[in-house]
Amino acid sequence: MAVPEEIRTRLSRWCAARVPAEERDTRQVAYTIHGDAITILERRPPAYPELGAAWSATPVARLVRQGDRWQLERPAGRGEWQPDSTGADPIELLDQVRA
Repeated sequence: MAVPEEIRTRLSRWCAARVPAEERDTRQVAYTIHGDAITILERRPPAYPELGAAWSATPVARLVRQGDRWQLERPAGRGEWQPDSTGADPIELLDQVRA
């Protein structure tokens, strides 16, 4: 099931609100969607831009849709995720994350 547009809009606002305007050249919070999973990423510019312009992306949380509920998961290392909490509103779950 696709992530509803209303959730995508709220996610964009949530991500933008995590980073003050004066820090946006050095840090971003973004999200990616793969099926029913939304991964929240902290992005940083390259340490050596002359070697490439790609920003790094570090996962900080993942939301997995489970019917009409969402599971918040935290990184557990080596590409694995640790379940944290569940709820009906994914944005309320994300408010528990420090990104």
